[in-house]
Amino acid sequence: MVHDVIVVGAGMFGSAAAKYLGRAGADTLIVGPAEPQRLDAAVGLPDFGAHYDESRIARCLGWDRFWGTADTRSTARYRDIEAESGIGFFTECGSLALVSAAQGDRTEAMLRAAGDDGVAVERMPAAELRREFPALRAPSLTGGVEGLLERKDAGRLDPRRLVRAQLELALSSGARLVRGAVTSLHRQERTGHWKVRVQDDDGGFHAEAETVLLATGSLINHSDALPARHAVDLQVFTEPNLLFEVADDHLDRLRHLPTVVIIDPDDTGDGNLSAYLIPPLRYPDGKWYARIGPAMQPVVRELRTAEEIHSWYAQQRITKEQSAFLNRMAHLLLPGLEPVSVREACCVVDKTRTRYPYIGHLDADRTLSVVVGGNGHGARGSDEIGRLAATVVLDEPWDFPVPRGTLAPVPARPDDTCRAGYLQPPFGLC
Repeated sequence: MVHDVIVVGAGMFGSAAAKYLGRAGADTLIVGPAEPQRLDAAVGLPDFGAHYDESRIARCLGWDRFWGTADTRSTARYRDIEAESGIGFFTECGSLALVSAAQGDRTEAMLRAAGDDGVAVERMPAAELRREFPALRAPSLTGGVEGLLERKDAGRLDPRRLVRAQLELALSSGARLVRGAVTSLHRQERTGHWKVRVQDDDGGFHAEAETVLLATGSLINHSDALPARHAVDLQVFTEPNLLFEVADDHLDRLRHLPTVVIIDPDDTGDGNLSAYLIPPLRYPDGKWYARIGPAMQPVVRELRTAEEIHSWYAQQRITKEQSAFLNRMAHLLLPGLEPVSVREACCVVDKTRTRYPYIGHLDADRTLSVVVGGNGHGARGSDEIGRLAATVVLDEPWDFPVPRGTLAPVPARPDDTCRAGYLQPPFGLC
């Protein structure tokens, strides 16, 4: 059997793309490893997804036109995805960006773009922030701090449940899901079809398709699914997190806060205050945790090899330097925080050279495409990003306000010693 499309990767981008491919009538096979059963004991995992956590920030206010529109369009579909799949994943608790008053032009541009997309954003001075959110303390930023608050259609989402919902809808649209890892991919000269070798629990098998879409995430350049000489310019970084267990007597004070992101434009190295806060939510162990993470520059480090990536993720241990920064930010944002316990958590974040996802063909061959590069923003906009990837695969008209070429994959440069300033602020809204 020759499929129309094989989607390699069953995470946030791959599941969404497969849904739209199936709805368009394409015979679609999705290949991706099963989610690990114990997320805190990932030693030995050959593959993982960046969505293996309980929450991501959901918002519509974007750093620029691409991210704002992708996030707004995706968010507008959340409730339909939940209703159609029967799987809830979105909590509307609001989202707050704390920005430097010194970046006025950038803030004005974001607000104009939000207005064009019909997104309601309240601009709040520091005094108003203190009145509305007494449990939250805003940091001192250059020129003062102001808040950009989205009350509606913003909050947090459970990325694992979102992926399950998208896969459910893909399957209901006729797609087929196989749990396994792709160990080889090559084009057959005689037929022109792509032949994919899949390793699964039963040993493995081959599948064929006219077209392949690679949605393999941060490990794309280390994936057996990537044909030789097709590496893309994508760098992978540590994503250290601390989970602060909140006692019952502090829960009511903190659980109704919005999600928070701090945008510090100053290039002060690890002294930069860019970070994010997800207010307390119940984790699978039954406990309530508030989560703090950095927004790129502070204590974030590059991972250059597959071994480094696997080791970072598998050990689930952050460095003392990272722990010190995240503890400092937690107590800065939440004065009086006295956690019952503190857990470490490790994920990864990838950055493309363009700062946008790569959505397009890897070369002149229009039968091999890619959708990777969440850039720290990917979860909330994943439905629209998947839809755009399906548009490319199906060669349908482009219907997005950012030109398609803007998202074209950039080939890796093996001799490039310049890391393109990936860690330099401003970082955008994580």
